[in-house]
Amino acid sequence: MTIPVPLQQLAATLEHFGSAALVTLPTDTWPRVITVDPYVEGHQLVVPAPHEICLPYVAANPLVTLYWPAPEPRGYALIVDGWATVEGADLRVRLDHAVLHRPHAHADGPAAPPV
Repeated sequence: MTIPVPLQQLAATLEHFGSAALVTLPTDTWPRVITVDPYVEGHQLVVPAPHEICLPYVAANPLVTLYWPAPEPRGYALIVDGWATVEGADLRVRLDHAVLHRPHAHADGPAAPPV
């Protein structure tokens, strides 16, 4: 079950989630996953001061995924894909898409956060 989250609703949706996992794609090894606390600013997500290991990965391959696990059992997770750029010590992510997602088998779980 997938529910699109428009950019203009993303900030309100983020209020229902905690920290996210940022997935970056190095060119010569496995994907890297770090915990971050992004926020919406204008038409982008800002990832303030992620671990410096991901900055060269983003510079080489800007495709990133941010994943917020469901805050309750059988609830919706939030997944955002986009293109990141390095700005000083921060990342700025231009969204491709954002969705709330859970398996159909979890349809009896809690309602989705407002979008």
